[in-house]
Amino acid sequence: MKRIYISPSSQENNKGIGNYGTEEGEMNKVADALMPLLANDGRFEAKRNTTDMDVYQMAKDSNNFQADIHIPIHSNAGGGVGTEVYAYGPKTNSERLAQALYKQVAPLSPGADRGVKYNRSLVEVGDSVSATSALIELGFHDNSLDAEWIMLSTAAIAKALYLGICDYYGYDYRALAGVAAVAPPNVSTGVPIDDHDIYLSVRVLLSKSEVLVKQIQSMGYACKVLPLA
Repeated sequence: MKRIYISPSSQENNKGIGNYGTEEGEMNKVADALMPLLANDGRFEAKRNTTDMDVYQMAKDSNNFQADIHIPIHSNAGGGVGTEVYAYGPKTNSERLAQALYKQVAPLSPGADRGVKYNRSLVEVGDSVSATSALIELGFHDNSLDAEWIMLSTAAIAKALYLGICDYYGYDYRALAGVAAVAPPNVSTGVPIDDHDIYLSVRVLLSKSEVLVKQIQSMGYACKVLPLA
């Protein structure tokens, strides 16, 4: 059984734009959604950090767990846009893991993406961690487009990370077998609900439109691409 260490950011002082809240809060929401997928898969034993840990304690906890792969989950800052993943170096298992995660997550993010990069000086990517590690920066929490996407896409991001982990190992996606779309709660208030069809417009890069259309159609909704006026 493969051991997976999930390490969402504990940077509680990194505040995002608008209603984003903190990097720590949003990344832990993603981890909350990812952990059940790993548990339901049956081929993984997963552990996560705690919010009171710093990066050195996370690395030590991962090593004590004897993790096979280690995945820190972060959001970025500095005025950029898009997803990027950090690996230990080229032609390493770390790069293979980074590419697997990037290929699943990057098509979902709304802006231009930033690729796989190398930075072994990062504590949770470098030699402090015994496991194969790749640190993903989902998007920029100081960019309104990225921040909104992260806030509204917790489940989709978690699913993409799960798919990336499975891709790294060459596994099928068995945790998703028979999983139905989550319906909204049926709350009875005694007041008739005015529920009806609407048209929803989403503006994305042309290069990402095909993936997004397929994702929406897989949820049972009609979707097509229209040129901008």
